[in-house]
Amino acid sequence: MFKKQLLILVMAAAVVFTAAAQDVELTDSHPDTYVVQKGDTLWDISAVFLKSPWLWPEIWHANPQIENPHLIYPGDQINLVYLDGQPRLTVNRSHPTVKLSPKTRVISHDDAVQTIPLSEIEPFLRKLRILTKADIDLAAYVVASEENRSISAPSNLIYARHLKNARQGDRFAVVRPTVVYRSVPLDYPWETSDRRAVESLKWQKTSDYTSTAVLERFWKNYIDRTYWENVDILGYEVADTGVAEVTRIGDDEITTLKLIESTTEVKKGDLILPIDEFNFDPYFMPRGATTDHENIRVVALNNALFGSGKRQIVAVSGGANQGVSVGDVFSIYRPEQVIRDEIMHPKNDLKTLFKPSKAKVTLPAEYVGHIMVFKSFDNISYAIITEGNRTVKMYDYVRLP
Repeated sequence: MFKKQLLILVMAAAVVFTAAAQDVELTDSHPDTYVVQKGDTLWDISAVFLKSPWLWPEIWHANPQIENPHLIYPGDQINLVYLDGQPRLTVNRSHPTVKLSPKTRVISHDDAVQTIPLSEIEPFLRKLRILTKADIDLAAYVVASEENRSISAPSNLIYARHLKNARQGDRFAVVRPTVVYRSVPLDYPWETSDRRAVESLKWQKTSDYTSTAVLERFWKNYIDRTYWENVDILGYEVADTGVAEVTRIGDDEITTLKLIESTTEVKKGDLILPIDEFNFDPYFMPRGATTDHENIRVVALNNALFGSGKRQIVAVSGGANQGVSVGDVFSIYRPEQVIRDEIMHPKNDLKTLFKPSKAKVTLPAEYVGHIMVFKSFDNISYAIITEGNRTVKMYDYVRLP
């Protein structure tokens, strides 16, 4: 859970423009003042004044009149001023003097304006992680449940196989395999293909020696070997579903655990992993991304079948290996679309009978919205949709803002 005392950083000091600073454009209808409302985020406030809200560090100006200039709260007045000809946003927390008796404005840190809505990304900060193939091979797994139940709930016993170095009383995370992300070539010869697609497929831990696995391995190693040698696994996603405590260490590779808590039912095949003591920096600092990789795409939508909107979460096929880091802001674009010109080349047009490409035209990629990365792994990152005029869909392009 998030600590109540998390404070959201607005700016540690005044930002000074240099020749290398990014250009800041004010919105056409920007106000001169804005009163912070409950529920506002720093992104929302910046969007009132800026066409590119992620450039807010360029114009926020520390106000020495505020005891702690790093925080703003509902009721504070944001003022647009000009210093040395450059726009700046300052915070006014002054109040009229009351003659009868001195009064102090009591401010709870819980009310501090957040950069983005932390409550909406908490499950993804805490519950999702990306594993490698080596992680999976070493992971213990749930082989059975108490009384052979198909699912388990808190207080039920579960039995794990291959749980190494466990002691009675140790607690472990129970995680559910979700999807595997991989990048595949699109053009032959596969080893020199410039175009690649990203896929997300369901996966589960199982034996490499089933008939299906053996046939699949034979196909990959001998029949279609060149193709599969050029398929890159980006990561295996798992979601934490519960916490279990070791109650008995067995002599035959079986460890008994009691399910302490769970957010969903525990099943056979769930993995047993160390609890992820993930510590994140709550002071998200949005900034324009600098990496421009043509194969970074949207590869997963949260709780959406066809598209996601503002403040929903997506996964993208880029991480530390591609230069993507927490705080990076990207633009999302709908891919180009190839269609048939049915005006000049209807389906019965004889001119295109032997040359159908003559009837094809390509519609340009279209801007969809912006996302901000809040958690990043080697090749996969999670991001929140901060704004947009269309829904974000699977395989949309991730580009520089």
